[in-house]
Amino acid sequence: MIIKALIVALASLLVVGSAILPADAQDQKAPEAKGLKVRGLVTSLGGFAATVNEPLFVTGGTVELEPGGQTGRQQFRVPTFIFVIEGQLITDYQDGPVGIKGAQYHAAGQSFMDNGGWWHNHTNRSDKPVRYLMLHLGYPGRPDPILKADKED
Repeated sequence: MIIKALIVALASLLVVGSAILPADAQDQKAPEAKGLKVRGLVTSLGGFAATVNEPLFVTGGTVELEPGGQTGRQQFRVPTFIFVIEGQLITDYQDGPVGIKGAQYHAAGQSFMDNGGWWHNHTNRSDKPVRYLMLHLGYPGRPDPILKADKED
């Protein structure tokens, strides 16, 4: 008997509570943006324009190259987006079409897209660290997003 009374009491509270909540929600104003700054990215190298029929995996991380540092000869195996956070990242592409092959310079605040398949080396030729965000866009079951060159290549 006590259990039935508790169930009735809880049901009554839910009905009364749900009747009150919408009225309160209508009286409240939606929060407005305050102190928000959005800065668009500067893209200097193509984009990812593939038709996607499978789920995408987005992986990556932040990378820091010490003064005089480099990644070594490598190749992205999936489309990769890079945003330079601090310093100047120099990318020397061994291959690629006109406008890609050779050295590219990307300063803090700039970004670029590497569609994958080109050998390159990221370097820091300055006396300050270079930091960048690197995001790989892959598919389930794809191999690791970065292929490092053999020492004999």
